[in-house]
Amino acid sequence: MELNEIDDDIEAFLVESYENLNQIEGDIIELEKASDNGEALVRIYRSLHTLKGNCGFLPFPNLESLAHAGENLLSCLRDRTIAITPEIISTLLQTVDSIRQILAQIQATKHDGDVYDGLRLRDYSAIIVALTRLSETKQTPKASQLPVNTQTPQKDTAASESVEALNNELTEISTTTSESAYIRVNVNLLDQMMNLVGELVLARNQIIGFSTKFKDNSFAATCQHLSLLTAQLQEGVMKTRLQPISSIWQKFPRVTRDLAIASGKEVEVEMEGAETELDKSIIETIKDPLTHLLRNCIDHGIELPAERVACGKPSVGRLFLRAFHESGKVNIEIGDDGRGLNLERLKGRAQQLGLVNAVQAATMSESEAMNLIFLSGFSTAEQVTHLSGRGVGMDIVKSNIEKINGRVEIYSQQGQGTTFKIKIPLTLAIIPALIISSGSDCYAIPQTSLLELVRLEALNSIEILYDVPVYRLRGNLIPLIYLNEVLQQDCVSNLETLSLVIVQVDNYRFGLVVDTIEDIQDIVVKPLGRQLKALSLFAGATVLGDGTVALIIDVVGLANRTSITAKQKQLLSENAVNSQEQAGDRQTILLFEGPQGARMGIPLAIAFRLEEILASAVEKVANQNVFQSYGQILPLIDLYKIFGDCDRLNDQALATVAETLQIIIVSPYSELSVGLVVDRILDIVEEPLTIKGIPSRPGVLFCAVIQGKITEILDIETVIRIANPHLLQLATHG
Repeated sequence: MELNEIDDDIEAFLVESYENLNQIEGDIIELEKASDNGEALVRIYRSLHTLKGNCGFLPFPNLESLAHAGENLLSCLRDRTIAITPEIISTLLQTVDSIRQILAQIQATKHDGDVYDGLRLRDYSAIIVALTRLSETKQTPKASQLPVNTQTPQKDTAASESVEALNNELTEISTTTSESAYIRVNVNLLDQMMNLVGELVLARNQIIGFSTKFKDNSFAATCQHLSLLTAQLQEGVMKTRLQPISSIWQKFPRVTRDLAIASGKEVEVEMEGAETELDKSIIETIKDPLTHLLRNCIDHGIELPAERVACGKPSVGRLFLRAFHESGKVNIEIGDDGRGLNLERLKGRAQQLGLVNAVQAATMSESEAMNLIFLSGFSTAEQVTHLSGRGVGMDIVKSNIEKINGRVEIYSQQGQGTTFKIKIPLTLAIIPALIISSGSDCYAIPQTSLLELVRLEALNSIEILYDVPVYRLRGNLIPLIYLNEVLQQDCVSNLETLSLVIVQVDNYRFGLVVDTIEDIQDIVVKPLGRQLKALSLFAGATVLGDGTVALIIDVVGLANRTSITAKQKQLLSENAVNSQEQAGDRQTILLFEGPQGARMGIPLAIAFRLEEILASAVEKVANQNVFQSYGQILPLIDLYKIFGDCDRLNDQALATVAETLQIIIVSPYSELSVGLVVDRILDIVEEPLTIKGIPSRPGVLFCAVIQGKITEILDIETVIRIANPHLLQLATHG
């Protein structure tokens, strides 16, 4: 056999062995919870048998001996000749650790011997002896069990292996069809495909940019078809890189068990959403932060059994992990039902460590006090242990999450527990971003950081408070950053209006003053060169449709550079006063212009996002107009058809309609999203709806006076029912 063929066989062996090992470890933990779990016993036995059998085709005798010893013990457990004990569980877990160490050794040296190139490697004879001793400590079988022939153990073992081999062969035959539907692909090949798709997206953007300069319907249709195919290919390649979060969660039951034993606590783990998928690169990035949060919950959160019982809680602490998709992001929650955060203790400890002064501690909000645990050097532990106390870890968790454009928030109630909520993007390779300009250059802001866009017609709406320029947005004071000043560019040329991009960092909002706001488009993230990586203002670069390079703004780095979060803290008390003065039945309303210039609005809570699409992007399926948006096919409803006397989306009207359509994507139900075609987006306001009138026509919930003008507040459910009642039936009964 050629050397490269042997290397390929070893690589395939390692991949399959690691998969089996992860399954074995999880099943052993399940076996500890329920010793009568026969299915778990069978799975562990089969996995070890498979691993041992694979060793027979490769020169790994030490690994084969270890797997064989474990298999013998599992055979006794399966046949009920010995009972499961804590010692057996611990020994089996040590066996898993030893096999994992041997696999790592094979990966590095292609060898599993005790000595390799003169170096003394780890000896696993002790664990083999322990497994053998436990296998031979057989108990007297119960009357219902078949007698064990102890006189001819070799014959019985051989017969057992023959039967098991036959069972395995039948199992393999029955699952051949399923297994043939999957193949293993090298991750480097997937990375290369992703890079090529990224270049295709850039080329697509450039061609679409050209299409707007020519009034050729055939060329526009071809560009639209190219855009559709590129989006489908992009989605397909991205799916090949997705991995379920269970690939890292499956290690947590073992980690929890070991940490609980080490700290003298009793902890059970609950996991929901293990099938939630993430890009492989993000999976690798969040592995360590999630592990540290889990350790933190066990060490600092969950109490000792006696303390829990004294508080009226069960002696066994509860640790939960949840994952789910929401609004284009992945949400991960890790929490416990432990003692919760003592805010006064946190503030006192921060003062002891010199991280804050007495004045800062006294004026902190609850959220700020909780976030103290993310400060570098902060720890509530009085002594350094093998678990915690060094003041490192939580700050690294926060910084690592922020590096992938994610956020981590804390929710805690003393005596009830603490929950860490993490929001991260699905992928980092291709992301939607807002294109803006400052000076003569273009920049991109990731959509995950955006809250809303504001255009100021009057400059006198900018105030100065505590030496900070601020804008009152629906009663809240928003500090402003002039991007041209940060970048040391020329002043904004247009002094009659200002364009604000409202972004969020942690729990704070600020406005970024830019020259112009272009559009949201998918961009391909390119890493910065070595010479530019020290620039904290930028997270990467991209190539726009016209071929120009745009730097991607790192919102967190921008906030740190300008100390905007410190300025925001000064404004919190002022915002609190404003909130009390403006208390009442306030609602946030998205205002827009409808048919015949009618002033209309909908609650912002059901408005998912705003888009502008080409009229040629509208397609028709049966009697329903649809369009494609971020991998979804969404129904399209023209308000002119509901409230006017025409349908601008029919075939004849589309030929004469404006090149672009203003779309509001609304989601009255989690299962239903539709696009509303409107004339023009006006504003987002937050006002008390104290003056209300009766509905003016079907599809209107009520009339209200907003900004001194009568505004029709739409009843979205009725609008959808008028347009296509079948959509509501699917949402309410699906």
